[in-house]
Amino acid sequence: MLSFPPDWTFVFQIILFLVLWTYLRRLLFEPNLAVLKSREERSAGALQEASRVKAEAEAISEQYRTQLAGIRVGAMQQVDAVYREAEEQTHELLESARANAAHTMAGLRETLAQELAQARQSLTASVPTFSREIATKLLGRPLT
Repeated sequence: MLSFPPDWTFVFQIILFLVLWTYLRRLLFEPNLAVLKSREERSAGALQEASRVKAEAEAISEQYRTQLAGIRVGAMQQVDAVYREAEEQTHELLESARANAAHTMAGLRETLAQELAQARQSLTASVPTFSREIATKLLGRPLT
């Protein structure tokens, strides 16, 4: 039981508590606090490193997207250029084929006109003979 004023055991208990507190602080509390502080610093450093790496990854990703968009634009331009060139070649081939066909048709018409003229000449020369033969057959007697 406590008495008022405290006796010497109370003072002795306070001194023992302070001594114990001092030893526990030096041997237990301060090393644990140092470990906790270093762990917190490492965690903070790791978080900072992770955020830096994340920012770098996002920058690289954005750079990749930009390059990919540029490459796509270049590829589309090349495809358009090839398409236009193919259209031009197609147009040239069609024009060449049309010109060739027109030239061939003109040659055929000329040949046909010549053959028609020759056929008319030969038929014109043969008309009197054909007329006599027809008249002979119709009249049933030779013409004089």
